[in-house]
Amino acid sequence: MSAPAVQPRLLTLEEAAAYLSLPLATTRKLGIGRINLGGKLRYDRLTLDAYLDERQGRLATVGADETPEAALAAWKKQRHAAGRA
Repeated sequence: MSAPAVQPRLLTLEEAAAYLSLPLATTRKLGIGRINLGGKLRYDRLTLDAYLDERQGRLATVGADETPEAALAAWKKQRHAAGRA
């Protein structure tokens, strides 16, 4: 029996766009969950999930230490602190 596939938490722009079923330009423009890690832009899958759930008016949880809601709140707080609210 093979090990279960691991979904990476951090996605490239291309992976995030595919995950959201959006064009690259739209994903880049929205900037949801975008973080700079070691000089490379990545998109946080948990924040993407939380954003979509919030847009649909529902809450979601995952079996990880951090819920998507917490990831989204942290991202919003970080953007607000950087003056990009």
